Amino acid sequence: MNKTLYSTGILKVKTTPDKRLVKENEPHLMLVNKVSKRRKSFHLSFDLKKGYSLKITAAVLIMIPVFALLAYFLRVYPVKNLDIALEVNGEPVTDSMLSYATLTFDGQGSGDVSAVSAAVIPVVKTLSYVIKPGDTISGISKRYNLDEGTLISFNKISNVRRIIPGNTLKIPDIDGIPYTVRKGDTLEKISGKYQVPLNAILDANDLESEIIEPGTNIFIPGARISDYEYKKATGTLFIYPTRGRLTSPFGYRIDPFTGTRRMHYGIDLANRIGTPVRASMSGTVVVVANHPQGYGNYIVIRHERGYQSLYGHLDKILVRKGQRVSQGQKIGLMGSTGRSTGPHLHFSLYKNYVPVNPLGGYLYK
Repeated sequence: MNKTLYSTGILKVKTTPDKRLVKENEPHLMLVNKVSKRRKSFHLSFDLKKGYSLKITAAVLIMIPVFALLAYFLRVYPVKNLDIALEVNGEPVTDSMLSYATLTFDGQGSGDVSAVSAAVIPVVKTLSYVIKPGDTISGISKRYNLDEGTLISFNKISNVRRIIPGNTLKIPDIDGIPYTVRKGDTLEKISGKYQVPLNAILDANDLESEIIEPGTNIFIPGARISDYEYKKATGTLFIYPTRGRLTSPFGYRIDPFTGTRRMHYGIDLANRIGTPVRASMSGTVVVVANHPQGYGNYIVIRHERGYQSLYGHLDKILVRKGQRVSQGQKIGLMGSTGRSTGPHLHFSLYKNYVPVNPLGGYLYK
């Protein structure tokens, strides 16, 4: 008769007449930590078939830690790119297909590894915000976790430094820009232009159809204003100071007077003497001078955000030191004074007194 050795409260273990340990009422393969009375050694007991048993001695048990280590290794480093013969419904599953069985695979539970659902964009909502003294567009955008360009475009701000306390801003709950539909526009074209999924535009505007009429105002989620619009609103947009042909860019060149290779810290724009020269950005005139062996008649304007601009070889200067000038205002006439080979404007741009390439994303026509 079977005798119960112990009970864990979860699993009862009994001995059979041939001294094997088995799970109660169930044939089972188990590892038995049992010492033989005769040989004082460990053995494995397998319940292969009712009434039969198989014992393997300690020599085999030595391999248990090896198998345990291997099992841990395979769990931590999932099987990948190994030619392991697995079969599903009679079809072999090998090599790269095994990568989908890793812990990091994020495919759908249906088994369709390509069916990843697209994010649903909620209908855009707005709230009103009254500007307080000391507020900045940058600070407000950070407070609401929005891109600065979103607030600029949504509120049609032309100059971020001129927001007035007491005025009200509209704050959308997601990033994006407003857009007025033009003649010939389709949602597909708008989607392609701004690289935004068509469904996202439909969702954000609660549209049931792709048909839109010219003049309709929509919101394009995730879209950003152009670099030009951003720099114009933030005061970092420089316009071309004159009309002319680029004869010498920023960088190393052969000096026309010495024939040696020297750095040219600006750009040269050639045209007729008397061609108007305008302030590239609004600012204050800080230098009005003449340097016969250099820039001839020249002007330096100090701008906000640490920028300075220089206008050299002028035929005539039309501003005075300390004068405040606006962007595009005429400040002089093109000439060929100083160290010059012909009528042109030498234009230099500095950031915190360090020369930068005006054509490196600063100048716009």
